[in-house]
Amino acid sequence: MAQKVRVRLVDDLDGSEARETVSFALDGRPREIELSHENAAKFRRLMEPYMERSRPARPTNLAAKCTPPLTQAALREEGVAIRAWAEEHHLPVNPLGRIPELTRKAWERHTKQDDRSLLDQLLAKAGIDPATPPTPRNVVDIKEGKTSPEDHLERQARTVGKLSDPQSKRLREACAGDGTATASDATDRSSYEALRRRGCMELTDKDTYAVTDVGRTWVRLNQHALSA
Repeated sequence: MAQKVRVRLVDDLDGSEARETVSFALDGRPREIELSHENAAKFRRLMEPYMERSRPARPTNLAAKCTPPLTQAALREEGVAIRAWAEEHHLPVNPLGRIPELTRKAWERHTKQDDRSLLDQLLAKAGIDPATPPTPRNVVDIKEGKTSPEDHLERQARTVGKLSDPQSKRLREACAGDGTATASDATDRSSYEALRRRGCMELTDKDTYAVTDVGRTWVRLNQHALSA
């Protein structure tokens, strides 16, 4: 079944409809921001005096200071992972638009360095007790009378987006079996870890993963596209 997906960019400053992505670099850090034509023009006017008095950076400096930017696919996957992590830890984050830099830093420190100091600061700032235990991703938290568990799961599954062919294949195979899978090599582990970050699977033991309710719902919602 063919589907059309319309992507709407949101201005990262005021939430209006964005018309362009503006790229720049500061202190060796390449950045991008979605802006309306009006805000993009303001940005360029603000930068104009600095651009006039600056000089081109030497290639050696760029190579030493700048890290290669992530691809759009990698950025989308990272954004899904950060939002799933934020939801799990009760940290408020907008479902659309650019993720705040502090939230991204808190995710990196917590997931890559096991340091939750910045996460606790953001939770305290939002009025949330940092001691609140995280919500498992396959447990549905519903306000009575608002929506059904099935609808909530479908919403979560739709935020997963499109999976790569290896990821969707491994997820379907696990669903068709007993709901678990074991990573036998680095390729398996990479796919299962990507599925875990998206909330479709969870790590239950060393190299052993189990399908979550979100993962099963994703397979159900995409079964027609997968069999086409």
